[in-house]
Amino acid sequence: MTDRTDRASFTEAQIAAFRLHRHHLDVRVPSSHLPNVVRDVCGVQAQVTAMARIALWARLRDLTVDDVERALEQKRTIVKTWSMRGALHLLASNELLLYLRGLMPTRLPREQKWIQRSGLKEDETTAMILDALKGGPLTRAQLVGYLAKRLGTKTKDWMDGGWGHKTEGSNTAWQLVRPAVIRGLVCFGPSQGQQITFTRVDDWLREPPSMPAEDKAEDALVRHHLSAFGPADVADLWAWSGVYVRRLRVILDRLREELVEVDQGDRHAYLLKKDLRDLEKAATDRGAVRLLPSFDPFLQGHRRRDHLVDRSRYKQVYKDQGWLAPVVLLDGRVTGTWSYQRGRGKLGVDVKMFTPFSKETRAKAKEEANDLGRFLEAPDVTTRLY
Repeated sequence: MTDRTDRASFTEAQIAAFRLHRHHLDVRVPSSHLPNVVRDVCGVQAQVTAMARIALWARLRDLTVDDVERALEQKRTIVKTWSMRGALHLLASNELLLYLRGLMPTRLPREQKWIQRSGLKEDETTAMILDALKGGPLTRAQLVGYLAKRLGTKTKDWMDGGWGHKTEGSNTAWQLVRPAVIRGLVCFGPSQGQQITFTRVDDWLREPPSMPAEDKAEDALVRHHLSAFGPADVADLWAWSGVYVRRLRVILDRLREELVEVDQGDRHAYLLKKDLRDLEKAATDRGAVRLLPSFDPFLQGHRRRDHLVDRSRYKQVYKDQGWLAPVVLLDGRVTGTWSYQRGRGKLGVDVKMFTPFSKETRAKAKEEANDLGRFLEAPDVTTRLY
């Protein structure tokens, strides 16, 4: 990398404006760009469906809930799967295997250990999963039933694996399906009521992508992160992806000719050289206000978050057990938290300000709440700011 004297230097406002623009949080883009937005923000965490939808609403103009569901279940331009940090994400379908391949060296061995400890072989259990799904998507219960019959006495409970109810063999089945997902062979299918389903990727996607080489996928993963969250360092990459730090250092070394160091105080932060011009001309102080949901991607790209929220307010945003509060974002910084309550045709939005909002910021926050009401099909909106 470059010597310290060669590092570029930018103001916090420039860096914030650059990241806001890359996340489409300065100006919303047309709803037809939905798959591109999912790609640009490096996936949208989707443990809570409502929060994933709101993350997309915050970036896409005139978006509807139906638009999201059509992209996921009809057009299939986005796909739901376990991804970064082992969390459930929406990814652009044409980049599904790129992400999974880039994460595979870290994630697959972890899951294989569970299977090996039970006396099973991962290649055999993955083949069972694919055989079970050859007739189409299956619910969790249906997949459990199939595997229990095939495994018989080998099926046992290891731990509460997240099925949501106790069924003999269900916890084992939860672990058995993970390698097939990590390998890009299986993804989440269409929901059946309140039940999730699993399906084969080669059956589900219109144009299944091809599996890239490991180093190409790893390099692309790091490039994508720096494009959306840069400047960033190895700790940021680790916190976002879950990839081992030692492996990330090897990837950064491979990409050294594409990178430039940016002065971030006591840190070695990196940016793609091709993004220098965009960072230099980033428009600051636009007064952009957004209501971001829990788990919004903008809040999860870095290890240290002083640039996002004051330390005195940190625990009000980043809570215990990985939970994130919905936040009010003003020009790239968290200036408050918010919550909502829905009724028939009604939406109540409560905003807790960290410091008093200006008249202009209050008006913009209310505009955002009103458009959220449109998105959630609740036209009667009441906004309270405290």
